[in-house]
Amino acid sequence: MSSCDIFSVPLRLGFGCSGALASKWFSPRRAARLLQNAYDGGVRCFDTASFYSGGEAERRLGAVAANWRDPVFISTKTGTRYTASGAVKDFSPAAIRRDVETSLVRLGRDTLDLVYLHGPSPEGQRSGLETLAALKDEGKVRLAGICGGGRGLDRAVAAEGVDVIMGVYNILRREHAEVFKAAKAKGVGVVAIAPLAQGLFRKNFFEVRGPADVWRIARALINNRPELSQARAARDVLASFPGWTPAQAALAFVHANPAIDVAVTTSTNIGRLSESIDAAGRTPPASLLRALEALSLDAPEGAA
Repeated sequence: MSSCDIFSVPLRLGFGCSGALASKWFSPRRAARLLQNAYDGGVRCFDTASFYSGGEAERRLGAVAANWRDPVFISTKTGTRYTASGAVKDFSPAAIRRDVETSLVRLGRDTLDLVYLHGPSPEGQRSGLETLAALKDEGKVRLAGICGGGRGLDRAVAAEGVDVIMGVYNILRREHAEVFKAAKAKGVGVVAIAPLAQGLFRKNFFEVRGPADVWRIARALINNRPELSQARAARDVLASFPGWTPAQAALAFVHANPAIDVAVTTSTNIGRLSESIDAAGRTPPASLLRALEALSLDAPEGAA
């Protein structure tokens, strides 16, 4: 269980309704089955964004969550929208309020548990936090967060009104370790994303069995090229512990960081989701953690 009062959830594992899972070309029925499997496995923390797949991510999550009996913690994001020319940042009060009102409807909730500002500039952070504070007072938002990387997370921890930060942390990307530690000391919740490093360390990473694999490989080649060579170096170590798959060992490394409250992963594969759920409920051997900690594989600092 998470030690943070913000995340009173049975597992320190969150599941993201994002990426291929949230895309319109991915079967809605299959997406619903994955979300349901996460819930049935004990996951009670779910993450998405107002702008993922034009709102399809929130709609899918909201439709499935409507049938769940146990309370769940759902976070979403604001500040980014997509136009014909690409991503546009907008942290104006009108844009944030529009996103929040739309997210409430799509997710079928009276209050949003947590809304992150997605990669704000210093001015975007200031303006966005003011708007989220007002929405808290109105009862539409419970917690405010910042999702980003590098100096953006440093600013977030230094600011007032930030309840949670979200950033990349995994066996290949450890550059946020210190800011996570600072957040924990201040009482700010910490959520790690990409805890499995997009599966870059898998031997069959470039194997294509369907559209979701094409999506995954393309994203890695665009966003994670520096980590690909590092992943090869980590592969043998991750596979050297009996009873732990490489993915489970990688997740155990993230959960071993006491500053991290929840690690959010996603998958279009039920078997891999089950692996993560199983690992989240187990205590890894000290030898595993020592071996992974000894690897020096940091990638260059970058935004989440």
